[in-house]
Parts: sequence; structure tokens; C-alpha cells
Amino acid sequence: MTAIGNSSIFVPVTMKKYLIHILKLFLPLIFIAYLGGITLFTHSHVVNGVIIVHSHPFKGEHQHTEVELETIFFLSSFAASDSLLTPFSASILLVLLCLLATPIVEHIKPAKACCGIYLRAPPVVY
Repeated sequence: MTAIGNSSIFVPVTMKKYLIHILKLFLPLIFIAYLGGITLFTHSHVVNGVIIVHSHPFKGEHQHTEVELETIFFLSSFAASDSLLTPFSASILLVLLCLLATPIVEHIKPAKACCGIYLRAPPVVY
């Protein structure tokens, strides 16, 4: 058995390899499905003189309710402001990144030699 990271949860090596193998196949398939969905099924609707362009799988002609069109509008026009990143939040983010980047090292005490003097020989240059 091997540990995942520095946690105390132990997972058998074969299960870890199996999960990695599944992810190697599953993640590209999700990406291909997403990319195909947004490129192959793009269509538009004209509502009150406004053209709404979006994509989803459909069969033939279809209509959307007002609530669906409003949801599509709000999702396609979502914008986040940059005021969320203040100096205070940036410093907290920096501290968290430093904590995540610092490896956790377990301190291991070496066993004391019971007798004798163990000196290393000087390096030799050829």
C-alpha cells in the first residue's frame, strides 16, 4: 500500500493505477463531448427582434420558454469584476499558495550509534 500525498489515507497501488487509467480516458472524452456540443449544435433564435445564439443538442425545430431564454441570456452575459482581488485578498491568496507549495516533511530522528566513531573519508579527485 502507498499513501496519497502526505495524508493518512492509504490506497492500494493497483487501485491508484486503475483510477489514473480511468481518468486518462474519461477526461479527454468529457472535453471532446463539450467541444462537439458547442461547435456542432450552435443555433440562433429571434425573440422580439433580438438574436439569441446558443448551443445544445436538439432534433429539428424547437422553441424555448421565456425562462429558458432569460437563463441563456444571463449565462452568456455573465461578467466578473476585478474588484474582487483586493490587496487583502491577494495577500491571503499568496499565503495559501505558499502553504500549498511547501512540502510537508516528517522529522525522523536517526538512531544513535551505540559505539565507535564513524568518520567519512575525504573525497578523491582522479
